[in-house]
Amino acid sequence: MTAGTSALKGNEEVYLVVRTRSIFACAIHWIVFCSVIVLAVTGLYIGNPTFYFGKGEPYQAFAMADMRFYHFTAAAVLIASFLTRFYLAFTDSCNKDIKQFLPTPRNVINAFKLAFNYGLGGGKHLAYRYVNPLGGIGIFGMIVFITMLAGTGLLMYAQGGNPNSFWYSLCSSLTIMIGGIQNVRVIHHLSMYFLFFTVIIHIYMQIWKNIVFTESDISSIIGGYKIFPYRDIGHFADYYGIHLDDAPPSREEMDRASTPMKDAE
Repeated sequence: MTAGTSALKGNEEVYLVVRTRSIFACAIHWIVFCSVIVLAVTGLYIGNPTFYFGKGEPYQAFAMADMRFYHFTAAAVLIASFLTRFYLAFTDSCNKDIKQFLPTPRNVINAFKLAFNYGLGGGKHLAYRYVNPLGGIGIFGMIVFITMLAGTGLLMYAQGGNPNSFWYSLCSSLTIMIGGIQNVRVIHHLSMYFLFFTVIIHIYMQIWKNIVFTESDISSIIGGYKIFPYRDIGHFADYYGIHLDDAPPSREEMDRASTPMKDAE
């Protein structure tokens, strides 16, 4: 394949494999996903406990104790993964993508454009190498809901602590400021349902994009690569581009493609 657009012959469509995520970032994504599933199942049980069979009499079952243990363990894993991914968002390992998750005016406007394109088929479909603005805004919403869930969960957990400890006093003061432990529970439950809704939309959009477009979003979160038409390379709507007048990248260059390059705009 020669340099530039001479790689295109007639009506032939040429595709390039472009690295978009590190394997570590993919692993964190699935750890977060599994943690949320465990938290959802155990949280629904804790909120509305129903005795399950095979554990003997209720006083022998320790069903609630088991569910709380799984719930707290998954919460600890989620918080650790969340903080790790937040740190990586400022590093080259994740393409310094912190700006792609923030609801900046540019991201909000482009998110509405993408929503219009996805929903009504209007406007131009823009190719994003990493996180598109609509997905970024959705992930920001998930971050907000997870933060609220973690915060209110810790406040409820502290109710069983030592009343003479500083931690108990601090959490009690925050609980009073919110309006009492019942308000904390309501916020916790509402945040969970909003997170469910956001996750469902996120999964639906990824499946829909994988079917309609050629960007292979689902496989990219597994293996770290996306597939783009050659004509789109160099015209990414985000800050990372590969110029069309450059020679097509070799396999080694594709492996290094996660390094941010000069703005193509």
